[in-house]
Amino acid sequence: MEKLDEILRTAVDLAAAAPAWLGDRRRAAAAVVEEGRLPTTSDEAWKYTSLKDISDQPYRLATAADALGFAEIDLTHFEHAGSDGPFAVIVNGHLRADLSRLDNLPSGVTLRTLASLSEAELGPLVSTLDGVESAAFSALNLATFGDGLLLDVADGASATNPIALIFVADGQAPLLSAPRIVINAGRNSSVRVIEQYLSVAGNCGLTNCVTNIELAEGACVYHHRLQDEAETSAHIGRIDAKVSSNANLHSDSVAFGGRLTRVDIEVALAGRGARCRLNGLFATHGEQHIDHHTTVDHLVGDTHSEELYRGILDGHSRGVFNGKVIVHRDAQQISARQASNNLLLSRQAEIDTKPELEIYADDVTCAHGATVGNLDEGALFYLRSRGIGNAEARALLTYAFAEQVIESIPLDSVRRAIEQRFIGHTDMSTLAQGIQP
Repeated sequence: MEKLDEILRTAVDLAAAAPAWLGDRRRAAAAVVEEGRLPTTSDEAWKYTSLKDISDQPYRLATAADALGFAEIDLTHFEHAGSDGPFAVIVNGHLRADLSRLDNLPSGVTLRTLASLSEAELGPLVSTLDGVESAAFSALNLATFGDGLLLDVADGASATNPIALIFVADGQAPLLSAPRIVINAGRNSSVRVIEQYLSVAGNCGLTNCVTNIELAEGACVYHHRLQDEAETSAHIGRIDAKVSSNANLHSDSVAFGGRLTRVDIEVALAGRGARCRLNGLFATHGEQHIDHHTTVDHLVGDTHSEELYRGILDGHSRGVFNGKVIVHRDAQQISARQASNNLLLSRQAEIDTKPELEIYADDVTCAHGATVGNLDEGALFYLRSRGIGNAEARALLTYAFAEQVIESIPLDSVRRAIEQRFIGHTDMSTLAQGIQP
Protein backbone atom coordinates (compact mmCIF):
# COMPACT_ATOMS: atom_id res chain seq x y z
CA MET A 1 0.00 0.00 0.00
CA GLU A 2 1.96 3.03 -1.23
CA LYS A 3 0.04 5.41 1.02
CA LEU A 4 0.86 3.30 4.09
CA ASP A 5 3.26 5.88 5.44
CA GLU A 6 0.46 8.42 5.71
CA ILE A 7 -1.69 5.92 7.58
CA LEU A 8 1.17 5.16 9.97
CA ARG A 9 1.71 8.87 10.59
CA THR A 10 -1.95 9.08 11.55
CA ALA A 11 -1.42 6.11 13.86
CA VAL A 12 1.41 7.99 15.57
CA ASP A 13 -0.92 10.96 16.05
CA LEU A 14 -3.50 8.61 17.59
CA ALA A 15 -0.82 7.22 19.89
CA ALA A 16 0.17 10.70 21.00
CA ALA A 17 -3.43 11.55 21.87
CA ALA A 18 -4.08 8.26 23.67
CA PRO A 19 -3.31 7.42 27.32
CA ALA A 20 0.38 6.57 27.68
CA TRP A 21 -0.12 2.80 28.02
CA LEU A 22 -2.35 2.63 24.92
CA GLY A 23 -0.11 4.98 22.98
CA ASP A 24 2.83 2.67 23.63
CA ARG A 25 0.92 -0.29 22.24
CA ARG A 26 -0.21 1.64 19.18
CA ARG A 27 3.35 2.75 18.47
CA ALA A 28 4.65 -0.81 18.93
CA ALA A 29 2.04 -2.14 16.49
CA ALA A 30 2.81 0.61 13.97
CA ALA A 31 6.51 -0.30 14.23
CA VAL A 32 5.66 -3.92 13.42
CA VAL A 33 3.91 -2.78 10.24
CA GLU A 34 6.60 -0.29 9.31
CA GLU A 35 9.39 -2.82 9.78
CA GLY A 36 7.72 -5.69 7.96
CA ARG A 37 5.48 -3.64 5.67
CA LEU A 38 2.47 -5.38 4.19
CA PRO A 39 2.73 -8.86 2.66
CA THR A 40 3.49 -9.53 -0.98
CA THR A 41 3.08 -12.57 -3.20
CA SER A 42 6.62 -13.60 -2.22
CA ASP A 43 5.22 -14.42 1.23
CA GLU A 44 3.99 -18.03 1.26
CA ALA A 45 0.68 -17.18 2.95
CA TRP A 46 -0.05 -14.51 0.32
CA LYS A 47 1.39 -16.14 -2.81
CA TYR A 48 -2.02 -16.28 -4.54
CA THR A 49 -3.36 -12.94 -3.30
CA SER A 50 -1.79 -9.72 -4.51
CA LEU A 51 -2.48 -6.41 -2.77
CA LYS A 52 -1.75 -4.49 -5.96
CA ASP A 53 -5.43 -3.64 -6.48
CA ILE A 54 -5.50 -1.63 -3.27
CA SER A 55 -1.90 -0.44 -3.13
CA ASP A 56 -2.55 2.73 -5.12
CA GLN A 57 -5.60 3.85 -3.18
CA PRO A 58 -4.98 7.04 -1.14
CA TYR A 59 -6.68 5.69 1.96
CA ARG A 60 -7.50 8.02 4.82
CA LEU A 61 -8.18 6.68 8.28
CA ALA A 62 -11.88 6.97 9.10
CA THR A 63 -12.77 9.15 12.09
CA ALA A 64 -15.84 9.47 14.30
CA ALA A 65 -16.94 12.38 12.11
CA ASP A 66 -17.05 10.03 9.10
CA ALA A 67 -19.72 7.99 10.87
CA LEU A 68 -22.11 10.92 11.23
CA GLY A 69 -22.88 11.40 7.55
CA PHE A 70 -24.78 8.14 7.38
CA ALA A 71 -28.34 9.25 8.11
CA GLU A 72 -30.25 6.00 8.11
CA ILE A 73 -29.98 2.29 7.51
CA ASP A 74 -32.34 0.02 5.65
CA LEU A 75 -33.29 -2.69 8.13
CA THR A 76 -34.12 -5.09 5.30
CA HIS A 77 -30.37 -5.54 4.77
CA PHE A 78 -30.13 -7.41 8.05
CA GLU A 79 -33.69 -8.53 8.47
CA HIS A 80 -32.41 -12.02 9.28
CA ALA A 81 -30.94 -10.70 12.53
CA GLY A 82 -34.43 -10.92 14.01
CA SER A 83 -37.00 -8.15 14.07
CA ASP A 84 -36.99 -8.03 17.87
CA GLY A 85 -33.36 -8.91 18.54
CA PRO A 86 -30.62 -6.57 19.73
CA PHE A 87 -28.22 -5.11 17.21
CA ALA A 88 -25.39 -2.59 17.05
CA VAL A 89 -24.69 -0.51 13.94
CA ILE A 90 -21.08 0.53 13.43
CA VAL A 91 -20.49 3.04 10.62
CA ASN A 92 -16.93 3.51 9.34
CA GLY A 93 -15.61 1.81 12.46
CA HIS A 94 -17.59 3.85 15.01
CA LEU A 95 -20.77 2.93 16.87
CA ARG A 96 -23.95 4.78 15.92
CA ALA A 97 -26.02 4.34 19.06
CA ASP A 98 -28.94 6.18 17.47
CA LEU A 99 -29.20 3.50 14.78
CA SER A 100 -28.71 0.60 17.19
CA ARG A 101 -31.05 -1.27 19.51
CA LEU A 102 -29.25 -2.39 22.65
CA ASP A 103 -31.93 -2.06 25.31
CA ASN A 104 -33.10 -5.66 24.98
CA LEU A 105 -29.92 -7.62 25.61
CA PRO A 106 -30.56 -10.85 27.50
CA SER A 107 -29.75 -11.18 31.17
CA GLY A 108 -26.05 -11.70 31.79
CA VAL A 109 -25.00 -10.19 28.44
CA THR A 110 -23.36 -6.78 28.09
CA LEU A 111 -22.21 -4.97 24.95
CA ARG A 112 -19.89 -1.99 25.37
CA THR A 113 -17.64 0.09 23.15
CA LEU A 114 -13.92 -0.27 23.65
CA ALA A 115 -13.71 3.50 24.09
CA SER A 116 -15.86 3.25 27.22
CA LEU A 117 -13.56 0.76 28.97
CA SER A 118 -11.04 1.50 31.67
CA GLU A 119 -7.35 0.73 31.29
CA ALA A 120 -7.76 -2.39 33.44
CA GLU A 121 -10.56 -3.63 31.17
CA LEU A 122 -9.16 -2.60 27.79
CA GLY A 123 -5.50 -3.40 28.40
CA PRO A 124 -5.73 -7.20 28.06
CA LEU A 125 -7.90 -6.84 24.95
CA VAL A 126 -5.37 -4.86 22.91
CA SER A 127 -2.17 -6.70 23.77
CA THR A 128 0.61 -6.66 21.20
CA LEU A 129 1.15 -10.33 22.02
CA ASP A 130 -1.96 -11.60 20.18
CA GLY A 131 -0.17 -12.66 17.05
CA VAL A 132 0.32 -9.26 15.46
CA GLU A 133 4.00 -9.92 14.89
CA SER A 134 3.10 -12.49 12.24
CA ALA A 135 0.02 -10.71 10.89
CA ALA A 136 0.67 -7.24 9.51
CA PHE A 137 -2.99 -6.33 9.10
CA SER A 138 -3.72 -7.27 12.73
CA ALA A 139 -0.90 -4.96 13.78
CA LEU A 140 -2.29 -2.25 11.49
CA ASN A 141 -5.69 -2.69 13.13
CA LEU A 142 -4.17 -2.30 16.61
CA ALA A 143 -2.30 0.80 15.52
CA THR A 144 -5.31 2.47 13.91
CA PHE A 145 -8.56 1.20 15.42
CA GLY A 146 -10.89 4.03 16.33
CA ASP A 147 -13.29 1.99 18.40
CA GLY A 148 -14.74 -1.47 18.73
CA LEU A 149 -17.11 -3.63 20.71
CA LEU A 150 -16.77 -5.90 23.72
CA LEU A 151 -19.47 -8.55 24.06
CA ASP A 152 -19.38 -10.20 27.48
CA VAL A 153 -21.50 -13.25 28.31
CA ALA A 154 -21.52 -14.09 32.00
CA ASP A 155 -21.00 -17.59 33.39
CA GLY A 156 -24.12 -19.67 32.81
CA ALA A 157 -25.89 -16.98 30.74
CA SER A 158 -27.74 -17.94 27.57
CA ALA A 159 -28.51 -15.66 24.62
CA THR A 160 -30.81 -17.77 22.46
CA ASN A 161 -31.74 -14.94 20.09
CA PRO A 162 -28.88 -13.76 17.88
CA ILE A 163 -27.02 -10.56 18.69
CA ALA A 164 -26.22 -8.75 15.45
CA LEU A 165 -23.17 -6.56 14.90
CA ILE A 166 -23.65 -4.68 11.62
CA PHE A 167 -20.64 -2.88 10.14
CA VAL A 168 -21.41 -0.34 7.40
CA ALA A 169 -18.79 1.25 5.15
CA ASP A 170 -20.14 4.58 3.92
CA GLY A 171 -18.80 7.28 1.66
CA GLN A 172 -17.26 7.54 -1.77
CA ALA A 173 -13.83 8.55 -0.43
CA PRO A 174 -11.33 5.70 0.10
CA LEU A 175 -11.56 5.37 3.88
CA LEU A 176 -9.68 2.83 5.98
CA SER A 177 -11.98 1.49 8.70
CA ALA A 178 -10.42 -0.60 11.48
CA PRO A 179 -13.06 -1.99 13.85
CA ARG A 180 -12.09 -4.42 16.61
CA ILE A 181 -14.48 -6.93 18.21
CA VAL A 182 -13.98 -8.97 21.36
CA ILE A 183 -16.37 -11.77 22.39
CA ASN A 184 -15.90 -13.34 25.82
CA ALA A 185 -18.15 -16.34 26.59
CA GLY A 186 -18.11 -17.32 30.26
CA ARG A 187 -18.22 -20.82 31.70
CA ASN A 188 -21.19 -22.90 30.49
CA SER A 189 -22.63 -19.91 28.63
CA SER A 190 -24.21 -19.86 25.20
CA VAL A 191 -24.46 -17.06 22.63
CA ARG A 192 -25.24 -16.56 18.93
CA VAL A 193 -23.58 -13.66 17.15
CA ILE A 194 -24.10 -12.37 13.61
CA GLU A 195 -21.19 -10.26 12.38
CA GLN A 196 -22.25 -8.63 9.12
CA TYR A 197 -20.36 -6.30 6.78
CA LEU A 198 -22.22 -4.06 4.33
CA SER A 199 -21.38 -0.95 2.37
CA VAL A 200 -23.15 1.63 0.29
CA ALA A 201 -23.01 1.31 -3.48
CA GLY A 202 -19.79 2.64 -4.95
CA ASN A 203 -17.87 2.53 -1.68
CA CYS A 204 -14.14 2.16 -2.41
CA GLY A 205 -12.87 1.90 1.14
CA LEU A 206 -10.90 -0.79 2.94
CA THR A 207 -12.31 -2.58 5.98
CA ASN A 208 -9.55 -4.06 8.15
CA CYS A 209 -11.22 -5.84 11.07
CA VAL A 210 -10.10 -8.14 13.89
CA THR A 211 -12.35 -10.35 16.01
CA ASN A 212 -11.13 -12.11 19.15
CA ILE A 213 -13.32 -14.88 20.59
CA GLU A 214 -12.58 -16.62 23.89
CA LEU A 215 -14.67 -19.53 25.12
CA ALA A 216 -14.34 -20.50 28.76
CA GLU A 217 -14.92 -24.08 29.93
CA GLY A 218 -18.20 -25.51 28.64
CA ALA A 219 -19.15 -22.41 26.63
CA CYS A 220 -20.91 -22.59 23.27
CA VAL A 221 -20.55 -19.85 20.64
CA TYR A 222 -22.28 -19.73 17.26
CA HIS A 223 -20.52 -17.08 15.18
CA HIS A 224 -21.97 -16.22 11.76
CA ARG A 225 -19.77 -13.91 9.68
CA LEU A 226 -21.45 -12.47 6.57
CA GLN A 227 -19.50 -10.22 4.18
CA ASP A 228 -21.43 -8.56 1.35
CA GLU A 229 -19.74 -5.21 0.78
CA ALA A 230 -19.72 -3.32 -2.52
CA GLU A 231 -17.61 -4.82 -5.28
CA THR A 232 -15.63 -1.58 -5.46
CA SER A 233 -14.41 -2.04 -1.87
CA ALA A 234 -11.76 -4.21 -0.20
CA HIS A 235 -11.98 -6.29 2.96
CA ILE A 236 -9.31 -7.82 5.20
CA GLY A 237 -10.64 -9.76 8.19
CA ARG A 238 -9.19 -11.90 10.94
CA ILE A 239 -10.70 -14.12 13.64
CA ASP A 240 -8.63 -15.43 16.54
CA ALA A 241 -10.46 -17.92 18.77
CA LYS A 242 -9.41 -19.84 21.86
CA VAL A 243 -11.60 -22.80 22.87
CA SER A 244 -11.28 -24.18 26.42
CA SER A 245 -12.21 -27.57 27.84
CA ASN A 246 -15.58 -28.96 26.68
CA ALA A 247 -16.36 -25.72 24.85
CA ASN A 248 -17.81 -25.65 21.34
CA LEU A 249 -17.24 -23.06 18.59
CA HIS A 250 -19.42 -23.10 15.48
CA SER A 251 -18.10 -20.65 12.88
CA ASP A 252 -19.74 -19.74 9.56
CA SER A 253 -17.86 -17.48 7.16
CA VAL A 254 -19.87 -16.40 4.11
CA ALA A 255 -18.29 -14.00 1.61
CA PHE A 256 -19.95 -12.54 -1.46
CA GLY A 257 -18.71 -8.95 -1.72
CA GLY A 258 -15.62 -6.87 -2.33
CA ARG A 259 -13.28 -6.82 -5.27
CA LEU A 260 -10.57 -8.13 -2.91
CA THR A 261 -11.46 -10.08 0.21
CA ARG A 262 -9.16 -11.95 2.56
CA VAL A 263 -10.33 -13.69 5.75
CA ASP A 264 -7.96 -15.44 8.18
CA ILE A 265 -9.42 -17.69 10.89
CA GLU A 266 -7.21 -19.18 13.60
CA VAL A 267 -8.65 -21.48 16.24
CA ALA A 268 -6.74 -22.87 19.21
CA LEU A 269 -8.33 -25.96 20.76
CA ALA A 270 -6.72 -25.49 24.16
CA GLY A 271 -8.61 -27.81 26.52
CA ARG A 272 -9.68 -31.43 26.48
CA GLY A 273 -13.12 -31.92 24.96
CA ALA A 274 -12.86 -28.68 22.96
CA ARG A 275 -14.58 -28.74 19.58
CA CYS A 276 -14.92 -26.47 16.58
CA ARG A 277 -16.81 -26.62 13.32
CA LEU A 278 -15.76 -24.22 10.56
CA ASN A 279 -18.11 -23.73 7.62
CA GLY A 280 -17.25 -21.50 4.70
CA LEU A 281 -19.05 -20.41 1.56
CA PHE A 282 -17.92 -17.88 -1.01
CA ALA A 283 -19.29 -16.94 -4.42
CA THR A 284 -17.47 -14.73 -6.91
CA HIS A 285 -18.05 -13.26 -10.34
CA GLY A 286 -16.52 -10.63 -12.60
CA GLU A 287 -13.01 -9.77 -11.42
CA GLN A 288 -13.58 -10.55 -7.73
CA HIS A 289 -10.90 -12.22 -5.61
CA ILE A 290 -11.83 -13.96 -2.33
CA ASP A 291 -9.24 -15.71 -0.14
CA HIS A 292 -9.82 -17.79 3.01
CA HIS A 293 -6.96 -19.00 5.20
CA THR A 294 -7.77 -21.14 8.23
CA THR A 295 -5.64 -22.73 10.94
CA VAL A 296 -6.89 -25.14 13.60
CA ASP A 297 -4.39 -25.95 16.37
CA HIS A 298 -5.07 -29.15 18.32
CA LEU A 299 -2.95 -28.22 21.32
CA VAL A 300 -4.06 -31.07 23.60
CA GLY A 301 -5.64 -34.49 23.27
CA ASP A 302 -9.35 -35.28 22.98
CA THR A 303 -10.03 -32.24 20.78
CA HIS A 304 -12.12 -32.39 17.63
CA SER A 305 -12.55 -30.25 14.51
CA GLU A 306 -14.62 -30.34 11.33
CA GLU A 307 -14.17 -28.00 8.41
CA LEU A 308 -16.10 -27.63 5.17
CA TYR A 309 -15.51 -24.82 2.67
CA ARG A 310 -17.25 -24.48 -0.67
CA GLY A 311 -16.47 -21.95 -3.38
CA ILE A 312 -18.54 -20.99 -6.44
CA LEU A 313 -16.67 -18.99 -9.07
CA ASP A 314 -17.85 -17.30 -12.25
CA GLY A 315 -16.52 -14.79 -14.76
CA HIS A 316 -12.82 -14.00 -14.47
CA SER A 317 -12.86 -14.28 -10.69
CA ARG A 318 -10.41 -16.11 -8.47
CA GLY A 319 -10.79 -17.94 -5.18
CA VAL A 320 -8.20 -19.14 -2.70
CA PHE A 321 -8.54 -21.60 0.16
CA ASN A 322 -5.72 -22.70 2.43
CA GLY A 323 -6.73 -24.72 5.46
CA LYS A 324 -4.17 -26.03 7.91
CA VAL A 325 -4.76 -28.45 10.78
CA ILE A 326 -1.91 -28.83 13.25
CA VAL A 327 -1.88 -31.73 15.71
CA HIS A 328 0.71 -30.97 18.35
CA ARG A 329 2.95 -33.50 20.05
CA ASP A 330 1.11 -35.59 22.67
CA ALA A 331 -2.29 -34.36 21.41
CA GLN A 332 -3.55 -37.93 21.23
CA GLN A 333 -7.05 -39.19 20.43
CA ILE A 334 -8.08 -36.17 18.39
CA SER A 335 -10.22 -36.12 15.26
CA ALA A 336 -9.94 -33.62 12.41
CA ARG A 337 -11.78 -33.56 9.10
CA GLN A 338 -11.32 -30.96 6.41
CA ALA A 339 -12.81 -30.57 2.92
CA SER A 340 -12.59 -27.92 0.22
CA ASN A 341 -15.07 -28.30 -2.65
CA ASN A 342 -15.22 -25.84 -5.52
CA LEU A 343 -17.52 -25.24 -8.49
CA LEU A 344 -16.31 -23.35 -11.56
CA LEU A 345 -19.09 -21.77 -13.64
CA SER A 346 -16.72 -20.22 -16.16
CA ARG A 347 -13.65 -21.37 -18.06
CA GLN A 348 -11.92 -18.15 -17.00
CA ALA A 349 -12.55 -18.61 -13.27
CA GLU A 350 -9.71 -19.95 -11.10
CA ILE A 351 -9.41 -21.62 -7.71
CA ASP A 352 -6.26 -22.33 -5.70
CA THR A 353 -7.03 -24.78 -2.90
CA LYS A 354 -4.61 -26.34 -0.44
CA PRO A 355 -5.85 -28.27 2.59
CA GLU A 356 -2.96 -29.24 4.87
CA LEU A 357 -2.29 -31.55 7.83
CA GLU A 358 0.66 -31.33 10.20
CA ILE A 359 0.56 -34.26 12.61
CA TYR A 360 3.03 -34.78 15.47
CA ALA A 361 1.03 -37.43 17.36
CA ASP A 362 0.22 -41.03 16.42
CA ASP A 363 -3.22 -41.82 17.92
CA VAL A 364 -5.32 -39.55 15.70
CA THR A 365 -8.13 -39.71 13.15
CA CYS A 366 -7.55 -37.15 10.40
CA ALA A 367 -8.78 -36.69 6.84
CA HIS A 368 -8.61 -33.92 4.28
CA GLY A 369 -9.38 -33.44 0.61
CA ALA A 370 -10.22 -31.00 -2.16
CA THR A 371 -12.33 -31.14 -5.34
CA VAL A 372 -12.81 -28.83 -8.31
CA GLY A 373 -15.55 -29.35 -10.89
CA ASN A 374 -18.15 -27.86 -13.20
CA LEU A 375 -21.92 -28.02 -13.36
CA ASP A 376 -23.19 -31.48 -14.25
CA GLU A 377 -24.33 -31.18 -17.88
CA GLY A 378 -26.50 -34.27 -17.50
CA ALA A 379 -28.34 -32.79 -14.53
CA LEU A 380 -28.68 -29.49 -16.37
CA PHE A 381 -30.16 -31.26 -19.40
CA TYR A 382 -32.58 -33.17 -17.16
CA LEU A 383 -33.84 -29.98 -15.53
CA ARG A 384 -34.24 -28.30 -18.92
CA SER A 385 -36.20 -31.32 -20.18
CA ARG A 386 -38.61 -30.87 -17.28
CA GLY A 387 -39.48 -27.35 -18.39
CA ILE A 388 -37.04 -25.44 -16.19
CA GLY A 389 -35.42 -22.42 -17.87
CA ASN A 390 -31.65 -22.38 -18.33
CA ALA A 391 -31.00 -19.63 -15.78
CA GLU A 392 -33.28 -21.26 -13.19
CA ALA A 393 -31.74 -24.69 -13.81
CA ARG A 394 -28.22 -23.31 -13.29
CA ALA A 395 -29.39 -21.51 -10.13
CA LEU A 396 -30.89 -24.72 -8.74
CA LEU A 397 -27.75 -26.76 -9.37
CA THR A 398 -25.56 -24.02 -7.94
CA TYR A 399 -27.73 -23.81 -4.86
CA ALA A 400 -27.65 -27.61 -4.50
CA PHE A 401 -23.84 -27.43 -4.43
CA ALA A 402 -23.90 -24.79 -1.70
CA GLU A 403 -26.72 -26.41 0.27
CA GLN A 404 -24.55 -28.65 2.45
CA VAL A 405 -22.88 -25.60 3.95
CA ILE A 406 -26.08 -23.56 4.11
CA GLU A 407 -28.09 -26.30 5.80
CA SER A 408 -25.47 -26.72 8.53
CA ILE A 409 -25.96 -23.11 9.67
CA PRO A 410 -28.11 -23.46 12.81
CA LEU A 411 -30.15 -20.29 12.25
CA ASP A 412 -33.16 -20.35 9.93
CA SER A 413 -33.15 -16.63 9.20
CA VAL A 414 -29.49 -16.64 8.15
CA ARG A 415 -30.05 -19.67 5.92
CA ARG A 416 -32.98 -17.95 4.22
CA ALA A 417 -30.91 -14.83 3.59
CA ILE A 418 -28.20 -16.89 1.88
CA GLU A 419 -30.76 -18.86 -0.12
CA GLN A 420 -32.13 -15.56 -1.38
CA ARG A 421 -28.68 -14.77 -2.74
CA PHE A 422 -28.66 -17.83 -4.96
CA ILE A 423 -32.27 -18.18 -6.06
CA GLY A 424 -33.54 -14.61 -5.79
CA HIS A 425 -37.30 -14.47 -5.48
CA THR A 426 -37.84 -17.83 -7.13
CA ASP A 427 -40.08 -20.18 -5.16
CA MET A 428 -38.10 -23.40 -4.85
CA SER A 429 -41.22 -25.44 -4.14
CA THR A 430 -42.66 -24.34 -7.49
CA LEU A 431 -39.46 -25.35 -9.26
CA ALA A 432 -39.46 -28.68 -7.45
CA GLN A 433 -42.93 -29.46 -8.79
CA GLY A 434 -41.60 -29.07 -12.31
CA ILE A 435 -38.88 -31.67 -11.91
CA GLN A 436 -40.95 -34.48 -10.39
CA PRO A 437 -40.64 -37.61 -12.56
